[in-house]
Amino acid sequence: KPVLVAEIEFANWTDDGLVRQAAFKGLREDKPAEEVEAELPAPAATPVAEPQAAPLRARGQGVVMDVKISHPDKALWPDDGAGKPITKLELAEYYAAMADRIMPHIIGRPCSIIRAPDGITGENFFQRHALPGMSHLLTTVTVSGDRKPYLQIDRPEGLIAVAQVAGVELHPWNCAPNRPDMPGRLVFDLDPAPDLAFTAVVAAAIEMRERLEALGLMSFCKTTGGKGLHVVVPLEVPRSGGPDWDAAKAFARRICEVMAKDSPERYLINMAKKERDGRIFLDYLRNDRMSTAVAPLSPRGRPGATVSMPLIWSQVRTGLDPKRFTMRTVPALYGKGDPWQDYDKVVQKLAPAIKKLGVARS
Repeated sequence: KPVLVAEIEFANWTDDGLVRQAAFKGLREDKPAEEVEAELPAPAATPVAEPQAAPLRARGQGVVMDVKISHPDKALWPDDGAGKPITKLELAEYYAAMADRIMPHIIGRPCSIIRAPDGITGENFFQRHALPGMSHLLTTVTVSGDRKPYLQIDRPEGLIAVAQVAGVELHPWNCAPNRPDMPGRLVFDLDPAPDLAFTAVVAAAIEMRERLEALGLMSFCKTTGGKGLHVVVPLEVPRSGGPDWDAAKAFARRICEVMAKDSPERYLINMAKKERDGRIFLDYLRNDRMSTAVAPLSPRGRPGATVSMPLIWSQVRTGLDPKRFTMRTVPALYGKGDPWQDYDKVVQKLAPAIKKLGVARS
């Protein structure tokens, strides 16, 4: 029976259904074997048009931040929750409006994107490496252990280039900026079973916050754009030494293990869906070197065009409705203030918390 999931890079499929020029990249703890299916070939990236002599459509009607948006009226989300589609141009305009808020969380970090060239109801695919024809507005970065360069978004115009290729979701690494081998934040993903009320997720987030505070760590909360919540812990990166990814992952796992042991009827750390009935999966697996988590304020390729919305802790209470945070509503909400305005001011070391919890390196 399939138990382990391995990531394999390969050239193509043979006529006999085998992989050609395969290279083992590592085991994937973040994916249950039962959920893995054969992927279909993805279309090549659509290059962003270079400046040209021919006049472009007026600004706001096909050009955002001097980047031309081809097929601007193409509907990427068929319904914004109020019966209106959200177009490719509107995605670019959303990224432009929120760029100052998004960039601090993705700059200097490899960032995978989910692309939906035919809209969210069509075939979507996950892109993490740079592809031929990629816009010059995007950065490429090579990390140890992989010869292929990774995609990185280091300036606001890069977000518009992502919109141009129908990049509907942003999934950065959780490393420190420009230091992929060092953890820059911890992410605890609280993923409820389908039959569980959202109030249970709210209670789990509050409990996680309290456990982290007891260890001297300040945390922030955001919606995932789906049915869960993320509790995020920004970390100071020491100039040398300090906890590495193995230590960070062991720490995150230990917190989740203790939480699940204390309340086994509410939580579990086993990702198998068949065992999740009525409980919340405490996903610590985001805390690995190449693991990703959806970026704050990233849209999601889901019905209603929901957004992963940063919250202040007083909002994390009974009655919180994550579906109200959408590409239509979020820009106006941010006009009232940034819920994470203190995020960059938090300076905290992981080593003392590890020592206090008594986590052995895994």
